Parts: sequence; structure tokens; C-alpha cells
Amino acid sequence: MSVPLSRLSRRSVLRWAGGLGAAALAGPALAACGDSTGSGSSKSASLRFMFWGSDDRVKRFQKACTAFTDKNPSIKVGPEFGDIDAIETKITVAMSGKNLPDVFWVTSDLLPQLVAGGHVMDLTSHLGAGKGIADAGFSDAIKAPGVIDGKQYAMTHGLQSIGLFAKKNVLDEVGVPVKNYPDSYTWDEYAQLSAKIHAAKGAKFFGTDDPNTGGAADWFGAYARQHDQDMWAENGDLGFTRDLMTEWLTYWKNLRDTQASVPTALALEQNPYFEGAPMIRGLAAYHMRNSNQMLELQGLTKDPLVLMPCPGNGGAGNKAIALSPNMLCVAANTKNPDAALKFADYLLNDVDRAKIIGTTIGAPPTQTVRDAIATSVTPAEKQFLTYIGFEAEAKTRPVRNGLPTSGAFSSDMVKAWKNLAYDKASIQQTVDLIFGDLRTKLVKK
Repeated sequence: MSVPLSRLSRRSVLRWAGGLGAAALAGPALAACGDSTGSGSSKSASLRFMFWGSDDRVKRFQKACTAFTDKNPSIKVGPEFGDIDAIETKITVAMSGKNLPDVFWVTSDLLPQLVAGGHVMDLTSHLGAGKGIADAGFSDAIKAPGVIDGKQYAMTHGLQSIGLFAKKNVLDEVGVPVKNYPDSYTWDEYAQLSAKIHAAKGAKFFGTDDPNTGGAADWFGAYARQHDQDMWAENGDLGFTRDLMTEWLTYWKNLRDTQASVPTALALEQNPYFEGAPMIRGLAAYHMRNSNQMLELQGLTKDPLVLMPCPGNGGAGNKAIALSPNMLCVAANTKNPDAALKFADYLLNDVDRAKIIGTTIGAPPTQTVRDAIATSVTPAEKQFLTYIGFEAEAKTRPVRNGLPTSGAFSSDMVKAWKNLAYDKASIQQTVDLIFGDLRTKLVKK
């Protein structure tokens, strides 16, 4: 979350879940898939459940699906899984064939397209005690990412956001402070500290990786929000200016030119996620990635890791915090709506399910469930729960959804950033492309 470089994006933060290990798991699980023998909860039903993730996540969700069926013997659940980009491709194909899984995870980029095509169930009338999905513990801020045109089409099942990881022993060695909410580094401070680390540790060690070459559009989204702009305007057009994009790209070019950040070719010698992340490979002190990856990243190194806020999110910047949740949908044409809603409610609210999954998909969306797992998680996960707890309660302005074409735009913008990082284009050419051909495709009618 290996992914083709041409498809690297914010969403590509999970490595291929499977290889041989996950493929071996898939066989018996998929045998449970099939047509329902009934359309309601009173008869047996078979559900397809599609998600993305690593081998560890696959094993946890298979266990959770089994636990659900133990509680609900008439409902069988067949997990389908893979790398996030592969799952997005499958969902796109399934939209065309009207063959979407009964319950499936969705990215914020794909949600507008799914809604526009009438592919996902409007959950609004199914929320509440006894209606299908209990939502008493869901704040408006947690539900907001799944709302389009005033209707609830997706529900947050895992809270996460962008986070700044670091090897604490390296920071201590160089004399660099750790920042925690409500404070954070400023962007200028982050550049200075990254340069300081490179100078102190030598020519083969760098301060930070580069989120642009790693495909993380959310980092620019955070930068935009900190400057009272957004990725998307209210009408779905670009919500940021040419000047701000130029400023952002110049900032990272300066870090690359001074080797405060890992050189692009070196960073991308391996898939820059998990074991391939420059921080894990011993090339950098800082790693910009999704905050819910604390457990998996800590498991890949003996060095103690710390999780810090995105630069600029401290102090007054707290208002710019943007949760980037994992969300799930129910297919509009599911043959088993009652069973699908029951399974969705289980994924969202069941404490036993939360204990099985832990924080691998992010923090549970309600405080009740977060409290229930707090005593059983690792120290690394406790760091994450504390981190996300602050963000979940922060008073921030809403994050807007984009147009159905926003996913394609984000992917193309990431490609343009990568070409710039490889010196195949100038900053001016990159900005012209973003506000020219790419914007034209975004807003086309």
C-alpha cells in the first residue's frame, strides 16, 4: 500500500496483500461466496465482502468474519481482498457489470463516482437503533466523509489521518525535539530539522522521505487547508491556487536539492511503503504515512518509533486537521439487504470485532469501542489511539468531497509530481499541466 509507479497515490499505502500467503487464505474463504437462498435475515444468505490490506489484516478479517457467522449462523461471509489499487480496479469493473460485493470498502476518490451511478445504498433511513446500523456514537464529523448531497452513502469504520513517523533514537542523537498535539513542527522548522539530520548523520542518511514521490496527495491537501484552501472547491473544482501549488512544489524541490529528503531514485528503488520505506531501510529519520500504520511500522524495526502531527497542524493549525477514514458501503442492488446491513453494523460497532482487528484499519469510529480495546492493544497502538483521539475531537471545518472525476485527477497529479521529482518537467510545466489539461478533465461535464 509491489504497486506500479504510474499508479502511486495517497491510496497506495498498502502493499499487495497476498502474495502466496494471502492467496492460500483466499481459497476456503471465497468458497463461502455465492448467491443467496433468501433475500432477508430470516433465511440463509451469502455475502461478498471486499477489502484491501496486508497478510496480517487478511488473517484478522477472516477471523472476524468467522466470529460474525458464529453469532449469525444463517449468514455466510466470503472475504475478497488484495492491494488497494487492485481492489479499486475490481470495484470499477464491478460498477460496469453491476456486480459489486454486498459490503465493501471504498476510497474517498471513488465514492462520488459510485454515488453518481446509483451503485451504493443510501443508508440514511437505515441509521439508528433497530433500523439496521446503530449510529448513536458517531459524531457528525465522523459521518461527514460519507455524506454526499445530504445523504449518508458510506460509514466510517476506521479512523486515520496522515501522520509523521520518526525514529526517536535518531532524533535524540541529533538533538531534535519530538512534537505532540496540540503542537507540531512548522513547515519551515521541518525543513531545517531535516537538513540538520542530514548534516549530522552523513551523506548516506537523510532527514525525510518525500510524500510527493510516494504518492501522498493528502499532504498537499493538509498544506492547502492550513492556508485556508482545500483540495476541492464547493462545486468540485480545484480548491487551491496556482501560487499555493507552486509554493508546495518549490518547498520539496529545495529539500531534494539540498538532500534534506531522500533522492527520488534511491527512495523508489523499493516500493516505499512498510519494509521499503526509507525510514525502515535506514535511510531517513522521518516517514510521512497514514497514522494507523504505527503497529505495522514498529514491527519492522527495533528502533523506537514516535508518531507526531503533520507539520503545520499545531496551534491555530489544529482547525485544518482532516481525518482520512476508512469507509464502507453496502451495494444498492444487494440481494440480501438485511444481512448486509447486519454485517455492516457488526463491522462498525461490535466490540469483539474491534478486539480482533485492533488498529490495523485505524481507530474504531466511536469512543465507546475505542475505550473497549484500549487495554488490549500494544504500546505502539496506544500511541496511535491517543493521537487520533485528539484529532477526532478537534473542531475543524468540514472536508469537501470531489467530483466523480476527482480520483483520476489525483492519480494524474501524482504522476506529474513524480515526473518533476525525476527532473522530467519543471515546476512551471507541472503547475501548468495541473491547472490545464488535468483540471479540464476534472471539471468536464
